[in-house]
Amino acid sequence: MSASEFWNQKYQTDEYIFGKAPNEFIKAVTPPAAAQETAYAPADGEGRNGVFLARMGYQVTSSDIADLAVAKARALAAEEKLSLNALVADCLNPPFADNSFDLIAVCFMHFHPEDSLLFMAANKRLLKPGGLFILEGYTRDQIALTSGGPKNPDMMFSAEGLSQTFADYDIQLLQEVRRYLNEGPRHQGEAATVQLLARKPS
Repeated sequence: MSASEFWNQKYQTDEYIFGKAPNEFIKAVTPPAAAQETAYAPADGEGRNGVFLARMGYQVTSSDIADLAVAKARALAAEEKLSLNALVADCLNPPFADNSFDLIAVCFMHFHPEDSLLFMAANKRLLKPGGLFILEGYTRDQIALTSGGPKNPDMMFSAEGLSQTFADYDIQLLQEVRRYLNEGPRHQGEAATVQLLARKPS
């Protein structure tokens, strides 16, 4: 089964499986947009974070590999009367030019190690100099919990690993935390996450 088929099966419901509200960490650390600032939400699923970024004033590109998810993202943006450029696209090989975005927000997107390297390299390439990178993901401690995420330890994030990946950035916040998720039916309960806020050098 392809990745798009796998995710389309999950999104084949009228319900927003991760809810319509943005991720709480992304909501807490995202600054309002300055004039004409752009944002990118890769693997944005049903669009909750992309729509939030649009509400904050950004010109937002939201992508997902699952066309059913993208359709729901467009519907959510229309419901909130916001402009969202929602595309079906592979976030490991995104169809955008280098230095395209002022802000990139990543929410609980986990890959096998080789694809994770591609994902991070793509995002770092797409971010403009001086741009802001935001991420929340699960740590290995999440495997024992039931609030979402894969069960493969190799697919999890750590503060140590992210500090190495973003060693060339100005890391403004990097912490592993325990918190409670309330993000639609698929993300409920105690979670073990890592949170990153980092700025690309100008």
